[in-house]
Amino acid sequence: MSNPLNVRFDPAYPLSKLRPAEYNPRRLSEESFIRLQGSLRRHGVVKPVILNADGTLVAGHQRTKALKAIGQTTTPAMVLPQKVRLQDEIKFNLLHNRVETESSVVYAEAGPIGQWCWIPWQTIQVDESKNLPFQQAIAFMTAAHGPWGSVVIDDQGRIVLNAEYAAVAKNQRFDILAWTVASFDAGQLVEDLTGAYGVYDWSGLEEQAPVWNQHIVQPNRLREHSSKAKADKVRYKSEVWERLVLPRLTTSDRVVDFGAGHGDYAKHLRAQGYKIQDYEPYRTLKGKYSLDVRAIVGMIRGLERELRDNGLYETVVLDSVINATTSLDYQHWVLLTVNALCAADGQVCIGTRNLERELAYENSEHSISRDSTRLSFLDSHNVDMRFVRGKWQKIRYHTPESLRGLLLRYFEDVQLSDTTRATMKAVCRKPRPFPIEEYREALNNEFNMPYPNDFRHNKHDGVVGILIELIKDRNASTEGHIDEFGSGSGTDLH
Repeated sequence: MSNPLNVRFDPAYPLSKLRPAEYNPRRLSEESFIRLQGSLRRHGVVKPVILNADGTLVAGHQRTKALKAIGQTTTPAMVLPQKVRLQDEIKFNLLHNRVETESSVVYAEAGPIGQWCWIPWQTIQVDESKNLPFQQAIAFMTAAHGPWGSVVIDDQGRIVLNAEYAAVAKNQRFDILAWTVASFDAGQLVEDLTGAYGVYDWSGLEEQAPVWNQHIVQPNRLREHSSKAKADKVRYKSEVWERLVLPRLTTSDRVVDFGAGHGDYAKHLRAQGYKIQDYEPYRTLKGKYSLDVRAIVGMIRGLERELRDNGLYETVVLDSVINATTSLDYQHWVLLTVNALCAADGQVCIGTRNLERELAYENSEHSISRDSTRLSFLDSHNVDMRFVRGKWQKIRYHTPESLRGLLLRYFEDVQLSDTTRATMKAVCRKPRPFPIEEYREALNNEFNMPYPNDFRHNKHDGVVGILIELIKDRNASTEGHIDEFGSGSGTDLH
C-alpha cells in the first residue's frame, strides 16, 4: 500500500477507547438517528470513523452513538498520524459526511464481497470527473494528513460511495481502502447512507467567530489584480456599484455606502466630485487585522454632519453586507438601519450571495482557483462557517425568493435583478415605517458595534439622535399604516 503519512487502518477499534471531539457540527433528529441505526444493522460500518493520533474522534460521532445503541463494541477506524487543528478536524467531519454531493463516475479493481481491502491506485479509472470543488477540498486534506478516507465499490468495479475521493487518489497516486458490496445490494446501501442525516449546526463555534471577524470578508475594490500576468489589466469591481449605482449617479446625488469595507468606491468617486459618504464599523488599518477605531469614529461624525445639514440620503448602497451578518438579529439591524438612512423618495441598492448559484457551482464540471474554500456546508438558516486567514467567519446565502421576502419587510417596492448570477441584486424603494424604539435598537447596535475585549467606542449618540428625528419626519405621512411586513414586534423579522 502507498501510504506516505502512515494513516493506520484498524478494522475493530474499541468504542470504549474513543473520546468525542469538543465540537461536532452535525446534529441529528431522533428520526434520523433511528434510520442510522437501521442502516448499521443492515450493512454494518462501510465507512471507517476518523480518529486523531490521540484517539479523539474527528469524524463519525453519530455513527459511534448509533453503534453503541445497537449493542456494538467496535468500529472500523482510520487513525491519523498526528493530532490535527480544530479547523482541520471540522473539515474532516464535513468532508467525511459529504457523500450526497458526489457525481463523478469512477471504476477500480473490486475486492472480495463483504471485506475490506486496499485497492492499488493504478487500477483506478476515472470516466467522468465532476464536482471539482469537492475534489480539491479532499486533495488538500489528503496532501496534509495522508489517505484518510475510504470508498464503497460494487463487485463490478463501480465505486458507489466516495467516488470523488477515489478520483483524488488516482491523481495523487495513493492506494484506497475499499469495502466491496454485491452489485444487487449497492442501490439499497447508497439509499440508506445518503440523503438527509441531520443538519449542520455552527453554534459550537459561536465564541470563535465573534462579530468583528467579519472584517475578513471586506472586499478590496478597484485594486490592481495581484497576479503579475494580469497586472494593469484586471481590477476588482463591485457589481452593485457598476450595474445599479453608477449608471444613474450624478454629482448632485447624495449617497451613503453602508458597510463599505475599505471604502474604495467612496474614495474614488469623491475625488471625481461625487457626494459619497462611507461607513464601515470594522475598518482595519492598512494591511493589518487591527481595527482603525479613529477612522470609524470619524466616519460616524461625518455621517452626523451630513445628516444634520442635508437630511436622509437619496441612495444607500449595501454591497455584500447581509451575506456577512453573523445572526438574524444583525441582519435585521442592518436592513432597518439602511431603511432609516433612506429618504422617502430614495433607493437602497443591495447585492448579496446567491444560494442557487453556489449550489450549482459546487456540482459543476468546471472550477476556478479557490474552489476548495468555496465548498459550502449550510445550516438550517443557509449559513456556512469558514476558516479564512486564521479566523472563523460566517457566510449567509439567499435565494431570489427568500431575498425578496426579506426585503419586502423593510420596503414596499423591491425590484430584483441578476438572480442567476453569483451576486443577486435588488433596488428597494419606499421604506416601510417601524416603531421608533425598534429603530433606536438597530441604530445603537449598528453605530456602536462590539470590538475585541468588550470595547465599544460609544461615540454614536449624535448620529442616532439625528436619525431618529429624521425618521420621525419621514414616517409621519405613513403613521398608522404599519402592515404585516412591519409589525413592529421584531420577532416576525427574524
